[in-house]
Amino acid sequence: MKLLIAVLVFGLIWLWLVHPRMSVSRRRRCRKLAEWNYAHRGLWNRREGVPENSMAAFRRAADAGYGIELDVHMTADGYLVVFHDDSLQRMCGVEGRIEERTLEELQDLRLAGTGQGIPLLTSVLEMVGGRVPLLIELKMPERDISLCPAVQNVLSDYQGDYMIQSFNPFGVRWLRRRCPGLLVGQLSSRYTKEDANSAFLRFLSTTLLMNTISRPDFVSYECSNTDVIGFQLNWRLFRIPVFVWVVRTEAEFRKYSRLYDGIIFEQILPPAQGTGGQEA
Repeated sequence: MKLLIAVLVFGLIWLWLVHPRMSVSRRRRCRKLAEWNYAHRGLWNRREGVPENSMAAFRRAADAGYGIELDVHMTADGYLVVFHDDSLQRMCGVEGRIEERTLEELQDLRLAGTGQGIPLLTSVLEMVGGRVPLLIELKMPERDISLCPAVQNVLSDYQGDYMIQSFNPFGVRWLRRRCPGLLVGQLSSRYTKEDANSAFLRFLSTTLLMNTISRPDFVSYECSNTDVIGFQLNWRLFRIPVFVWVVRTEAEFRKYSRLYDGIIFEQILPPAQGTGGQEA
């Protein structure tokens, strides 16, 4: 009997730790925006000279009627730029990080050997102009969340639909508390040693125990790892809106769009607006 009680108490504590924000109205808003399919880092195609997270990729996505997933870093002098990697090496062929460079230094760099530069977030917002919704990932090294108020300031006058997500639960919590109308999401995956040296951090991310800090409106999870218990509890028990990434084949799109609410894709051309979330 004592063992049964102990198991029950442990289970209740676990459920409390992983549960998301429970607002019904906010879930409806999330699911409405999840009807769009989101082009991962824009509708890019290297063979056609359109690199990821470039103005050309974002323009193509908006013109085609896709939602846009993009990534935001802060420069050393406080500007917000759209770029994914922690290092500049893969996309620009130079050492260093966005956070170590000024905007002037970054403006001399080009993406993947093309004529495209690293865009300012403000330039992307102006070009999109509310035509399609945005799913904005905030890149915050370690526990530094200074990016959050800067993004809040830039987006305060933007009239289009957008949601913000991050792997950093402290940043998600800051936005949830300071921006009551904003939809915020917890990004996560089944971490490996290559993703994070800390076994404890890998455990928190994989299980979505980070929800106890962030209490997100939605979860954005790597599509190939959705069998983990934290994700399953959020999806099946708490019925939280779920986005999955990155869907790269037509077969994957058919599978995941039947199961989950939102699809983040690349390398394929799905319908401009999806109808996911039908088979929970």
